[in-house]
Amino acid sequence: MRSAAMTRLTVFAWLWAFAVVLHLLYLSNSYAAFSSLSADHVVHLLLGAAAIALLIRPRSLALLAAVCALTPITAWFEAPRLGNHWLLASLVAVVFLSAMAIGGLSKTRDISGAVLRDALPAARLIFLVVYGFCAFAKINSSFVDPTGSCANFYLNEVARSVGLSQFNSIGTSGWMHLVPWVAMAIESGVVVLLLVRRTRVLGVIVALVFHGIIAFDTTHAFSDFSSVIAALAILFLPDTFFLSLAPWLRKPGVHVAGLFVALVSAVLLVWQSTDSGRLSVATLGHGRDWLWWIVWAVLTAAVIGWSVRNHMLHSDIELLPAHKSMVVWPALAFLIGCGPYLELRVGTSWNMYANLQTANGLSNSFVIPVTAEFTSYQNDRVRVISTADSGLQQYIDSGYELPFVKNLRGYTSTHYDTSITYERNGMTTTVEHTRDDPTLGRELPWWERKVIVFRSLDTTEPVACQNTMLSAR
Repeated sequence: MRSAAMTRLTVFAWLWAFAVVLHLLYLSNSYAAFSSLSADHVVHLLLGAAAIALLIRPRSLALLAAVCALTPITAWFEAPRLGNHWLLASLVAVVFLSAMAIGGLSKTRDISGAVLRDALPAARLIFLVVYGFCAFAKINSSFVDPTGSCANFYLNEVARSVGLSQFNSIGTSGWMHLVPWVAMAIESGVVVLLLVRRTRVLGVIVALVFHGIIAFDTTHAFSDFSSVIAALAILFLPDTFFLSLAPWLRKPGVHVAGLFVALVSAVLLVWQSTDSGRLSVATLGHGRDWLWWIVWAVLTAAVIGWSVRNHMLHSDIELLPAHKSMVVWPALAFLIGCGPYLELRVGTSWNMYANLQTANGLSNSFVIPVTAEFTSYQNDRVRVISTADSGLQQYIDSGYELPFVKNLRGYTSTHYDTSITYERNGMTTTVEHTRDDPTLGRELPWWERKVIVFRSLDTTEPVACQNTMLSAR
């Protein structure tokens, strides 16, 4: 079955490179628009070039290694405004690099074998941990409330994106209450189906269909997240799927289609990186989404068609890496997922769009109603009353409070010349120029700024769906 395993790795590498492209296109004019040759822009440019090369030559372990090496570096530059999908991608990238190092240092120097034995099982474990936390985070009082649930909110956006502008699932009607529970059932079901050998193929299909539907939302771009999910989900398919796929991958038409995707990806990335305003963000978004929809449709049809044709739902694949040290990476993913419940960090902790809120030792979770409260960041909160800064104005409009040290100070220390009036511990303070304030003008240590991430807090009930990443989180 070595040929099937190598085909699995080839398909994964291509989908992984594709996910990298979608991520860079999602960044739009922030990191991927190379108006300067700063370190972050150069690293993102190199990642884009490596991803395009991997789309063309997905069998190259060297190119896969290059993409994996550059991914966590770009994540570091993007932090703390880092999407969950890119932290997940970075963990998986480190897994592949670790496996390659194990293979390269072994007596046989079997790098590809180490990737198959160690990287793929560890990546599957990370996926299960991350997806499990995503589902678990939604088991809270605010997510099941259809008046504020992210499930209802994004279902409305998907409906509007496909032309159903009159559709509305936000309210108190009986069927509206079902929407959050259905979302929870699907996400929890994916984890259970993938854990059971007899139902793994069904789990892959449910994940592909569910995240394909989510990515029809054109108001919020989810194709970057969905593409990472798709690349990892196919790792749970059995060898027989990839054996049946191998002859098709050798057909000239498939090579031409792959080259077409690589060419369009390259054009969009170059256009984005050199554009000076002529190409709108919306145009880039449409190009990115259409690329995803085409690839998703082909992939999903291939998996469903093969499963139906062969009456196959069983998948006997490994979940434990051969080299036991590789388990440290799924363990790290688990620790990150525990962050909100320990109050160590809340942002980028596998709890996105879950309406979950943990602060002051309490949580709105049905399962974990109290937190360990390892830090006190969220006990010291402020409410912005007035400001000349457009980013901080978002907190006045939303009514959210934010942790003083980690969020407000973290923002004002890098936005030196703004005025703000805020309320903290019942006292109102006005600062004319944040650069002159000894506290608000002092930068946080680099590790605290990059690693310790918290979100703003909604003091109303139910906790609102934070559908965007605000300026100070």
